[in-house]
Amino acid sequence: MEVKSSKFKSFLSAHASELISVVLLTATLAAFCPWLFSKDDVTVYGIAAATLSLAVFELALMLAIPRAVRFFRGEAESSPAELLGERSSVRSRLHPLLRVFANVLVSRIIVILLAYAMSMLFFGYHGSLFATLKSIWYKLDTDAVHYVNIAENWYTTEFPDAWALVFLPLYPLCIRAANFIFHDSFVSGFVLNLIFSSAAGAVLYELALCDLGRRASRFAVFCAFALPAAIFYVAPMSEPLFLLLSAATLLALRKERFLAAAITGALASFTRSLGIVMIVPFAAEAVHCLIRRYKNDKAEQGKEKAGKKLLGSAIKLCLCAVLMCSGTAAYLLINKLLWGDWFKFMQLQKENWYQSMGWFFNTASYQTENLVKRFSEGDVNTAISLWLPNLAYIFGALAVFISTARYLRTSYVLYFAAYFAVAIGATWLLSAPRYLTALVILPLAIAKLCEGRDDGKGLARARGKAVTVSALLLTGQVFYLAFYVMRYKLY
Repeated sequence: MEVKSSKFKSFLSAHASELISVVLLTATLAAFCPWLFSKDDVTVYGIAAATLSLAVFELALMLAIPRAVRFFRGEAESSPAELLGERSSVRSRLHPLLRVFANVLVSRIIVILLAYAMSMLFFGYHGSLFATLKSIWYKLDTDAVHYVNIAENWYTTEFPDAWALVFLPLYPLCIRAANFIFHDSFVSGFVLNLIFSSAAGAVLYELALCDLGRRASRFAVFCAFALPAAIFYVAPMSEPLFLLLSAATLLALRKERFLAAAITGALASFTRSLGIVMIVPFAAEAVHCLIRRYKNDKAEQGKEKAGKKLLGSAIKLCLCAVLMCSGTAAYLLINKLLWGDWFKFMQLQKENWYQSMGWFFNTASYQTENLVKRFSEGDVNTAISLWLPNLAYIFGALAVFISTARYLRTSYVLYFAAYFAVAIGATWLLSAPRYLTALVILPLAIAKLCEGRDDGKGLARARGKAVTVSALLLTGQVFYLAFYVMRYKLY
């Protein structure tokens, strides 16, 4: 029996990647086939889009499996100390983090001025600079009005203000605190997002340096704020704060500072509902750390002592995981105290925004059908400002994912997959570009795709890729900003 058991374990170890792929494929088919056969009104375009999105997503995960198997076996990768050693501070009196902060701040000011110029061009002079900026960025058909309402009046059970319960409270609380200085919620949100965006760029640069060279790390920051929907980082909404906290959480995880990661992760989950997805990279890094440390301790101190240390470390990490979930728990408590229902926000979101949990490939399906329908009806404005950007972001993100999945760190791959599945899986999704822009892994993956070696090998090709990507992103952002200023259907 022992021999058979040993052979079975050896078989599992040798074919782990293949077995996981089979399980993953089976689970995928178990989800896709019932969806496909239950859809009576789906078109050929919808089926094609759903199939393509699922196939790319599935293949990306399969490409990442071999590295993931090594990761969860605790096989050594470069240590955080080694990875964080590369800096460029010698070239300037200004510390690179401060320079990154300043560069991002300048880029946001340029977006603000460009939007103002577009407003003057499209509508002419229609008030003071402040009034014009407020008319551009404080749009009543976006989430900005709800965040300001929460900041000024908190949550209520009286409609229509009760709909604001679906928006989480950390960003409105920041606006309320800033109102002691600025005495205007729009100004507070505007200034806070300039600060949060710039700080997010600095933290993202540090995070990128864990895996990329200096040049690619700077490009990652550029991509984060050159993405078309990065224009929303200026508006008084919670994306910049969420990006900052997400990047800080991943950076803490890379340094194996799990308590710090739990705190910033809890704040992220108190900022946006998608913040709870941060538990995925946390769990992945925690398991990797535990297995690696156990193997090292076992070799140095013996199995018994290593087992005791493993148990103690596991308990600490579990407590950190509980702490990370506390942001979501606090938000659910608000639901309970106000409405007597822990999940009241889900009911409100479904009633007013027609949103509930669904499959991301279903989103690709109905988005494609709506795009075709709008074009066929002659509603070009809605087609090119709403449905086309949504689909471009969905399939663009998947293209980046499949191109980089085998090279990205396993915790990043799992976070990308979980975030994408949850965010894009929402029914009647109108804000795919904004949601995916706040996915901190996306600019890192784009930079990885365009990375060149600092020793000069392949540098010209890498620069060519970077120039092409930069041109596409900036062109997309200019058009997206123009649509936003002209009040097209951008959410």
